[in-house]
Parts: sequence; structure tokens; C-alpha cells
Amino acid sequence: MASVEQRNARLDAVVHATEAWADRRTREFEDRVASAKKILKGRTGSERLAAASSQAAAELVVNEIDDFLLTS
Repeated sequence: MASVEQRNARLDAVVHATEAWADRRTREFEDRVASAKKILKGRTGSERLAAASSQAAAELVVNEIDDFLLTS
């Protein structure tokens, strides 16, 4: 059976892996948002599209985090 120190080390590793994954995904989504904003800036009706894109991105992030946590 694992000792308390081993369990704590595994939990710390999970925390660090989760934080690193979240940071990478956050940067990726921020880059996508910046790119989409540049594209939408010149289009008419861009605010509605931007709002829809933001909502879709938020839902995607939540789904990705749920998938990560459920499969880890």
C-alpha cells in the first residue's frame, strides 16, 4: 500500500499536470479569439457573430475540462 508521502506526491503531480494543461488550452483559446476578432473586425454584424463565437468557445472549454478530468 502506498504511503501518505507517495499519495501526496501523486496528487501534486496531478495538480501540476492539470495546471499546465489548463494554461496551454487557455493560451490556445486566447489565440483563437484574437484571430477571430481580427477577422470579424471588418465584417458587418460582427458583434452578434463574436458573441456566438465566445459562447461556443466557452462551451468548448468547459467540455474539454470535463473530458480531461473524467479521463485522467
